[in-house]
Amino acid sequence: MAVLASVILNKDNLWHFIFGSGAKVSEIVNDVPLLNKTITFMRTLIILFITSLFFSCMDAGSKQTASGEELYQCIPCGYDCDESTYPSPGTCPHCNMDLVKKSSINFKTLEPKAICSYIVEHPSTVLLDVRTREEFEGKTDPDFGTLKNAINIPIQELKEKMATIDSLKNRDIVVYCSHSHRSPQASYMLSQNGFKNITNLAGGMSVVLDNTCKIAR
Repeated sequence: MAVLASVILNKDNLWHFIFGSGAKVSEIVNDVPLLNKTITFMRTLIILFITSLFFSCMDAGSKQTASGEELYQCIPCGYDCDESTYPSPGTCPHCNMDLVKKSSINFKTLEPKAICSYIVEHPSTVLLDVRTREEFEGKTDPDFGTLKNAINIPIQELKEKMATIDSLKNRDIVVYCSHSHRSPQASYMLSQNGFKNITNLAGGMSVVLDNTCKIAR
């Protein structure tokens, strides 16, 4: 393909390749049959080049896919290291969370500015607050507020209380905390235990400015 490319992309090479070094433009232009053959030949050459380029790209992509191994990243923690990937399992050097298969992290993310409208549009959504009981009840300083009708299971208790919410496995669940460090972990935990429609609230309650869906304190 490299030879073909050098012929097509360099006009001098192309001319010599087709007509030889002694050919003159006037001779070619005045010879209609030869000119037609030349045009046909050039079209064929270009098609061959494009086809060759296409299959080369396809081959490169397939080789990369075939040789590419499963990537790992830390259990989501809401920090920058969530974007780092590793070739094998282990422990994240930044947050010390376990490294899990990247393909196993499949929950969705909801921007904080959209939470109140999302609740209105999806009234059957379960709101799961994984903060401490004190945060949930507004007894801490600062108090970032609590979403109306939310249920509270602190992340420290989520594993042992998973069975109590087993009936919610097919429900739409939005998980939140204060700064979206605990909620991504909880979202991952839920998604790995058969909960199918998990959404994490990005940024947490600390960045939810719309008070219409918060409990009035």
